[in-house]
Amino acid sequence: MKTLFPLSLFIFLLISCAVPAEKGKPLMGNDENAVRQWFERWMKATKEGDLQLARSLIADDAVFLVPGADRMDKESFAAAVTATDPNTVFELDCSIQEIRVLGDHAWLWSKSSLRMTDKRSETSSTMAGHSLSILERRGNSWVVIRDANTVVPVSQN
Repeated sequence: MKTLFPLSLFIFLLISCAVPAEKGKPLMGNDENAVRQWFERWMKATKEGDLQLARSLIADDAVFLVPGADRMDKESFAAAVTATDPNTVFELDCSIQEIRVLGDHAWLWSKSSLRMTDKRSETSSTMAGHSLSILERRGNSWVVIRDANTVVPVSQN
C-alpha cells in the first residue's frame, strides 16, 4: 500500500499534465512557448525602438520581404522596425494567428495593425496586414531567418 500512493500520485500528475488547457486546445509545448517569448521580445523592441534588442532576435543572414521594396537584410530591417519619431504616436496591435514548430525551425503567422498619428497636425494613417516569419533555433534561443510581410496602408473612411 505504501508504494501504491506515490505511484498513483505520479500517474495523477502525469495525466494532469496531459489534460488540455482549454477544451479542444492542447497545452503549449516548451518550443512554442519559446517562440511566443521571442514574439513578445520582438514587439517590445518594435514598440520601444530598441535596436540592440531587435538585432539580437534576427539572424545575420536573415531576409525580409516587404511590399514596395527590395528585400531587406538584418541591419536595414532592424533600423526600420525600431525607427521612432518624437512627433508621431505609434499604436501597434499584433496578434499571433498560428505557430508551428518542426525541430529546430518554426513558423509564426501574425496579424498586425499600425496606426500613426502626427502630433502636430493630428492626422493619422493606418497600415495593416499579415507577416509570416520563419525562425530557427540557434543555441538556446530563436532568431528570425526569413520574413514575408504584407502590411500595407489601408483606406480610412
